[in-house]
Order: sequence, then structure tokens, then C-alpha cells
Amino acid sequence: VLLAVLAPVHAHMAMEQPPPRGSKYQPYATNIDYSITSPTQSMCQGKPAGPISATLQAGTAVQVTLGGGAPHNGGHCQFSLSYDGGKTFVVLKDVMDTCMVDSLHYSVPLPATAPGSKRAIFAWSWINAVGNREYYMNCADVAIKGPANGKIVGKKMLVANIPGTPTVPE
Repeated sequence: VLLAVLAPVHAHMAMEQPPPRGSKYQPYATNIDYSITSPTQSMCQGKPAGPISATLQAGTAVQVTLGGGAPHNGGHCQFSLSYDGGKTFVVLKDVMDTCMVDSLHYSVPLPATAPGSKRAIFAWSWINAVGNREYYMNCADVAIKGPANGKIVGKKMLVANIPGTPTVPE
């Protein structure tokens, strides 16, 4: 019984690949965030831009791996891209209701028209299906190889359950 009491608490969920800011998977991280799987109260968990952790190619798919121990029966997640330092995000892929239920691996299409950039943000965001009304988000600093005059359009990323935003009911 004592071992059960002393057992570590399972983490929530986080993006592992591409490596987000503060992640133990980020090869250049100088300050590992061991609570990276916790819900956030701000965009990109309030973490400043860091070293580029991956180079993405327009017209291919980004291979995303999620990990952790508490997927809260899934929920809604989005994979998004920002070219303006995180002020705005364009959704690349939605996973409705079943995020992390069927798989922890996702292939996210990056449009062939995605502009090349030395610095962009690839983000994973998640609203859990059950439990407290929370919002999870991890951001990876990436470079993109794409057309110089490219353009990316799409819907705006949903932000909810953090101060100043709508609350999504269970």
C-alpha cells in the first residue's frame, strides 16, 4: 500500500516530436521543463522562443509524436503554424474528439505553399474531453523550407479555457 501512495503521479500530455520549447527531447534545451505536460495559462506556456528544433519542408507531412500518461479520454486537438512569433496561428490539422485515443502519432500535412522561414512556430494544442476545463499547448521553434513568396491560409487556432477566453464545456 505504501508503494501505491509513493508512486509518481502520471503526467498529462505533451508534444514530444517535433521537440517543443523546454522539452527534454529538445537537443539544444538549456532549461528542461519537467512540468511541460501541465495545462497552460498562456500561449506556448509562456515560454520564449528558443533554438530551432526541426526543419520542415513545405509540401510534406510533419511527423508528430505525443506522450504522457493522462489523455483524459481524448478531446479536440489542433496542429498549427505561426509566422509572427505566436500572435496568430493557422490550423494545419484538426483531430476532433479522439485526439490521443486512437494514436499518439500524427501525420500533419504542411501545404506546398507554406512560405519558407528561418523561424516559425509549430504548435500542438489540446482541449481535454473529461476532467477540469483545461488547455494544453506546446510550441516547437522550427525553420521551414518553402517558396519565398508562399502563402498559408486556414482557420484560426481555437484558444479556450485560459483567462480571457471562452470556456468549452465538458
